[in-house]
Amino acid sequence: MEQPGRDDRGGPRHLSCTPLPAVQLYEITVLDPASESGPGHWHTIGWGVDRMDADSIAETYVSRATNPYDAVQVRQNGLLVSEHRRPAG
Repeated sequence: MEQPGRDDRGGPRHLSCTPLPAVQLYEITVLDPASESGPGHWHTIGWGVDRMDADSIAETYVSRATNPYDAVQVRQNGLLVSEHRRPAG
């Protein structure tokens, strides 16, 4: 998606709305429960634009009323930066 803008000469041009480079994004993965085929697997469900955004999204996936995930991990550049677990009870 692009937005209209102006170039240095005052003429119209398009400015990209592409998010920051992927190295600056936070990957959000969920642990799908074990199935008939074996243990659970981690799957990417989205990206956060900063740590606070990613942690907020992760928390909603473990605390939602319907079908919460057991665990959600947040990673940046492949490094684990936080893990959220479903509340007991």
